[in-house]
Amino acid sequence: MSEPHETIVLPSGRVAHIRMGHGRDLMRARRNSAIADKADETTAAGFALIAELTKIDGATIIYEDVLDMPLDDVLELQLHVLGKNAQRSATS
Repeated sequence: MSEPHETIVLPSGRVAHIRMGHGRDLMRARRNSAIADKADETTAAGFALIAELTKIDGATIIYEDVLDMPLDDVLELQLHVLGKNAQRSATS
């Protein structure tokens, strides 16, 4: 990966590479989450953004992969992908 990224080990032991996001990633995630069958649009968009920015064990993932992950892994990814962006917005 040539873009700045963060590598973390998930609670399941899998390795996640999370790249820095851009506006186009958010737009693509929102578009992808609109297609998905979901009850909560905010959560669906967050899961889609995780899928957009993250590779697991070197493989690209999709929205449905996030839905099928162990909860501990999803929560950890939310912290790293969504938590940092929320902190940035709060301090701006």
